[in-house]
Amino acid sequence: MELTASHYFTDRLEEAYAHIDRLGAHFCFRLAHEFRLLEEPNAKPAWLAPEAEYLWRYVLDVLAEEGCLVREGGGWRAAAPCPADESSRLYAGAASACPEAAAIFELMKRCYDHAPAFLSGRQTGVSVVFPRGDLCLWERVHRQDAVMSIYADPVPAALADVLQPGARVLEVGAGVGAVLRRCLPMLKEGELAEYWFTDLGRLFVQRAEQEYAGEGLARFAVLDLDQPLAPQGFAPGQFDVVLGVNVFHSARNLEFSLQELRSLLRDGGTVILGEGSPPREGKRWRLDFVFAFLRGWWDVTLDSAFRPRPGFLFPREWIRLFQHCGYQRVAAFPGEQWFPGACRGGLVVATK
Repeated sequence: MELTASHYFTDRLEEAYAHIDRLGAHFCFRLAHEFRLLEEPNAKPAWLAPEAEYLWRYVLDVLAEEGCLVREGGGWRAAAPCPADESSRLYAGAASACPEAAAIFELMKRCYDHAPAFLSGRQTGVSVVFPRGDLCLWERVHRQDAVMSIYADPVPAALADVLQPGARVLEVGAGVGAVLRRCLPMLKEGELAEYWFTDLGRLFVQRAEQEYAGEGLARFAVLDLDQPLAPQGFAPGQFDVVLGVNVFHSARNLEFSLQELRSLLRDGGTVILGEGSPPREGKRWRLDFVFAFLRGWWDVTLDSAFRPRPGFLFPREWIRLFQHCGYQRVAAFPGEQWFPGACRGGLVVATK
């Protein structure tokens, strides 16, 4: 597999993350001041919406990372005054310095603006991220943004490495079509039999069906990773490759879903996963606050052995989980050791 990690995980990516880290901190400073959080850090507000409890915990964790809170016993204690919120200045500076990450900054600002309404239950997370059902910003984030779209970029090379003429490919959580858009030229040349574009969201599937209606190899279906796959119309051993980018972590029960996907692979078939990662052990991914608005990010089954937290896993945790689920020859690209600082994830490739 001819992949060069430095082509995807660049210094410009780290510059964008420096802005993201500051913006995530100031998001928390804003809420700490607005709700006087440091005065009673252990008192969960009575008005806090159940859907927003994960975001509330994020705020407490980041305030601790920034030195404003410390853990004491089973709770928190104020440790230092909370800095002023300078988000307006920081957002302008981030967009100017890293225009290639403008989409993710815009999504962060949208969540910043609507956070109080979400926390109090006056607005749902879905309505914040997708106002009036608008997918345009979400599409920009996953198709072209320099922070989130990069996980689709190495998939064509990984896929080309394992494809044979007549192969059948299943993409799960295909969303706005970032992977298919990148792979389509190569798929046409490779005499592929079928490429199944699937997602839990019917709107995503319908939009893709309209966009790729002329592609004879494309098939479209709604697929729920949290349910048995055979009753959804997918047969054991049907596929040569199963792939997904930034979607596997959203499965409610990872062990169940990975074993279900394994059943769809023929013997010798390959699974290709592209995923982000927490930055370091015990540290919050600062973009966590954006995805906290979406229930699928945090409403999952936790397992201390294989899934200790909602959201992203470290590459080593994916490797251990795939091996536990019966996959062979599991490897991560580029692997955690490649990163000199914060881990940014990458690909995991495994075989049945």
